[in-house]
Amino acid sequence: MPRRLVPAVLVLSALLSDVGGAHGLALAFLLCAIPAAFVLVLDCYGDVLEGRSGAVRPALAGLSLALLVLSAALRSPAVLGGVPTLAESVLVLALLLYSVVLLGGLLPGTRGVPESA
Repeated sequence: MPRRLVPAVLVLSALLSDVGGAHGLALAFLLCAIPAAFVLVLDCYGDVLEGRSGAVRPALAGLSLALLVLSAALRSPAVLGGVPTLAESVLVLALLLYSVVLLGGLLPGTRGVPESA
């Protein structure tokens, strides 16, 4: 379960760094969050294949990953004049989606693993 928290913690760190004005540090947190988010997507997809959850969790995790890539692209060093507000808004949306994914992982699912006799 702790590895499922890593993307959310990194996104929260990036968001707090942006609020504090350390945009370079926020970009570093964001670039570290992208591979961790990909691992979360694969983990959620594995849960679907094993029948432990529905398809909503991997879809939300995949959407969050796409939002992180979008935010990183918007922060490109070629963009002058600071970080666009859309890049920060996308981080907030990704953090909300991660909270839904993590909450879905904590709640008992409707599709449980069949009990062995």
